[in-house]
Formats: sequence, C-alpha cells, structure tokens
Amino acid sequence: MLFQLQLLLVIFLGVSSCSLDSKGDSSFNKKRDFKQLLTDIREQTISPQDAEEEFKRIMADLQKKYKPKMYDSLAVDLVFPLKGRNYRDVGGKGRGFYGRHFDLFDHSVAKSHPAHDIFIYDLDRDCKDDNTGEYVDILAVNDGVIIATETEWSETNGYKGGNYVWLYDLTTGGLWYYAHQRKVYVVKDQLVKQGDKLGEVGRSGFNAGKGRSDTHLHLMFLKVNEVTHEPTPVNHYLWLKNARTVHKTQLPEHYPRVTLEATELTPKAPFTLVTNFVRRIF
Repeated sequence: MLFQLQLLLVIFLGVSSCSLDSKGDSSFNKKRDFKQLLTDIREQTISPQDAEEEFKRIMADLQKKYKPKMYDSLAVDLVFPLKGRNYRDVGGKGRGFYGRHFDLFDHSVAKSHPAHDIFIYDLDRDCKDDNTGEYVDILAVNDGVIIATETEWSETNGYKGGNYVWLYDLTTGGLWYYAHQRKVYVVKDQLVKQGDKLGEVGRSGFNAGKGRSDTHLHLMFLKVNEVTHEPTPVNHYLWLKNARTVHKTQLPEHYPRVTLEATELTPKAPFTLVTNFVRRIF
C-alpha cells in the first residue's frame, strides 16, 4: 500500500512538472491582442520565445479570418504613404533600410533599421510642411485592417515608436508599421482602403521627439510566412518607387471612428448663418 502511494505521488509530481515546463511562463497562457503583445514585448514581461508563439497565433487567426491573397513581391501595387509625395522624399535614396539583427520579439535588440524614413520639409519642427503650412496626411498603402494603434505617446513615457499604426495588408498578408505620427485617425479593427487617411506625420517617439532627426514617417513592412507565420522585414523601396501619388485623401468609411472629434472633420457653421436661416423660415 505504501509503495502504491509513493508511485502515485511520483506520477503526480511528474505530470505537474511536465505541465509547467511545456507552458513555460504562466503569462503565456493568456491570449493577447496584437497591441497587448507589443506592450508586453516592450516592457519585457514576456519571453521572446513566448512572444513569437503568440505572434504566430495572432497571424494565423488573421489569415483565417481575412484570407489575404498570395504574397508576390513583383505584384505589390501601392499608393505612396504620404499625400502629394513620392519616392524622392524617402531618406538616403532608399539606402536607409538595414534588416540584419532584426528581432521583433526581443526589445533589447536594437541594431537594425528594417524600414524607410520618409521626410517632410519642416525646419521649425512644428510637424507642418514649411512649403504649405499644413500637416501631411499619412495614407494606407494598401487595403487592410488596423490591428493596433498607439495614441498616448508623451515625452515622459518614452515609447520608441511614438504614436503608431499597424496595418494588416489584405493583399499580401503582411504587416505595415507606421511610426512617429503626430495624430492617429484610425482605430483597431477598422477596415481601410488604399489611400485612406491613417494619421499625420509628426515627431512622436525617441528618434523624432528628441530632435535626433528631421520630421518623418518611419515605415516598415513585414512579410508573414503563409505556413509558419514567421515575420521577415522586406526592403520595399522599389514598391515605393513605383507607388502612385495621391493628392486628395479621405477618412476610412468603415466605422467606428471613436478617436475622431467631429469639429476636426467638419467645421461648424457660423452662428449668424443659422440665425439668418431661421429668420427666413419664420
């Protein structure tokens, strides 16, 4: 009888130990949305291994839900991500991309620049284009769905990318990351079309906010493997070079627009006009 109890105890402890080892960190059991995953990676409250597994799960769910077309690097037809601009505004004539050492899942690794910076002419650094005196619209380069945004950057919280948007591309199944925005105009789960306004170029984030560089949009594209769902940064300069320029923009038609203020979309009519209208009726 004593031997049987000892055997049961050994089996129980072994099963418990195996269960813990297979799951790793207990936080891994919690399903995250993409924004929470990014936050956990930034705050290093999830291991890189678990972060990668969570990323793959999220990408598999997106692929199943939206069924993007097959990725074809030779057939990616984009609109340029800034209103009225073209590839000539890309920094370094496209030589700014550096994809080696990229690791989305380990926040301590920061040796790469797997993106292109697209600049506006802003000598006084007020986020407005000095030639027009206006903010510059950031556009959806392709049809997609918004999977994460950051809108609460400040100099005190120090988020590296500042105010950002992550767009899941419904054509390629990849991810677009737009960083350093002044203001974000879209929300999570919002569907957007090519050319829709996502935000405005700004100086939020570490590199822009500290005056380390000129006012710009930081744009990254991650190819997501259709089978393994692993992310790989892609140099998209040739896509930008062939992208179409948009001169007239609009906000996405898909609701909700909970981050937008009505006064910013349609100016209120002057009170005198309303008064005159009422006088004409009566």
